[in-house]
Amino acid sequence: MGGRSILSISTEARFYRWTPIAASKQKRRNLLDELCSERMRTVHMSLAESARALESNADGIRTAQRKIQDLTEQAEELGDVRARLSALEPADREQTADFVQISRQQQVNQREINKLDTADRSLGALTQALEQLRTEAQLAFKARLAEPQSANAEILSRFDDRLAALLRPVEKHVEAIGGQIREAQSIVGQARQSLAQAHTGHASELAKLTALNQAASEHARMRAALEQQVAKLQALEEQRSELKIQLKSLLDRRKSLKTSHILMRDQISAMREEVASELQREAGERVRIRILRNADHLAYQQMLVDALRGARVRNHDEIITTLMHLRPEQLAQLIQANDCDSFEELTSFGSERSRKILDAFRESVDPLALEVIAIEDRIGIELNVSSGGKPNFKDASDLSRGQKCTALLPILLARRDSPLLIDQPEDNLDNHFIFETVVNAVQRLKQRRQMIFITHNANIPVLAEADLVLVMNSDGRVGVVEKSGTVDECREQIIDLLEGGREAFQLRSKRYASA
Repeated sequence: MGGRSILSISTEARFYRWTPIAASKQKRRNLLDELCSERMRTVHMSLAESARALESNADGIRTAQRKIQDLTEQAEELGDVRARLSALEPADREQTADFVQISRQQQVNQREINKLDTADRSLGALTQALEQLRTEAQLAFKARLAEPQSANAEILSRFDDRLAALLRPVEKHVEAIGGQIREAQSIVGQARQSLAQAHTGHASELAKLTALNQAASEHARMRAALEQQVAKLQALEEQRSELKIQLKSLLDRRKSLKTSHILMRDQISAMREEVASELQREAGERVRIRILRNADHLAYQQMLVDALRGARVRNHDEIITTLMHLRPEQLAQLIQANDCDSFEELTSFGSERSRKILDAFRESVDPLALEVIAIEDRIGIELNVSSGGKPNFKDASDLSRGQKCTALLPILLARRDSPLLIDQPEDNLDNHFIFETVVNAVQRLKQRRQMIFITHNANIPVLAEADLVLVMNSDGRVGVVEKSGTVDECREQIIDLLEGGREAFQLRSKRYASA
């Protein structure tokens, strides 16, 4: 269908289009985050780095826990070999002193190999820690203190340069330490090679002595087997002790990482509250903008719903409602500790039902992921729909299209630099709101932000003093520009298209004048 319309432009720049709908939870957050995008981007980058550090830490914890469990099972399979060895009575025909000595030397050889393995693992872990230190140093020394748009940018930029200059000496020290670690690894490798020849000789000697002592009693062979099992048990216990120390270090590190992560999320919430406060002043009393910290529990709730599917219990909705009162880190601790008594006490599900639910969660929920699951802010954008008397605020998602525009448009017209395109706002807004909000916002912001309106309402291009007016026409397939220029240059077309023609405009003027 063909037709003519007015396109008014406030400044010269690129543009994008936005459609006024009730924004989703994430879109509402983005709407506010865009208004402090530079600061928000910096914090989000740090938050992403923190999340990666937490995930890496969680991988280390899971690996250590799995290895400790494996070593524990292997030790349990050996049983109480020390007691059995102590209870074994001496045989009538003990093995020769040489055989006993070389047999024990084999056990010592195994412990030497275990110590070399431990040294290799420790040096490898130290290399990873050094690499992590290098990464954190780069983040710290390359941090940009200066805000580009700040009046203090020149002052802080000098300190940025000084910080960056310090990075190279730090990296040299880190590289030097890395070289020492690599040299230590080389020494361990040389020690391993040196021992290999001696161990081979011991094994050959043991084989010869074994052949010479084939007539040794079953009792003696049993003692040798038990001694080897005791040596194996001791090696397992040593590895498990080392892993427990490593696990404790990882858990302590996780506490620090979680604290830093939470502080960064609080910083994001604080910035959103600051932006919301500024928007609220511009939006007036009819629109209410609120930040509900940590109120969007959708990800947490979905994790619980997924985990509950295998619990074989009824009334899932009731269970989820109760579990949502537990903080994620609180529930993670209950799952990790398999603490059914405390779980039942907090939920009042009953012992049998609590055990089924907790068992299902232990099967499908990773406590380390659960304790840091993102609980996002909820952005409340509400409109007072009351015509008088007591205010009646309704959320934008529950409003009519016109009301949604009324609630969201002040936010979109707020202080930001990104271009904005609005198609026929008069379809959803009354003239009073257009003049009070749209026109005033355009006049206030037009010098630093591009705003493009496709409109049939004269108030927008005329009262907002559009910098450029494009008179458009179309045959239903192709659009063309009939005329372009200032409001004054396109006065006749504006009167014709937007006022209904000069005669209609004059008649209204007379009618209003006589009122």
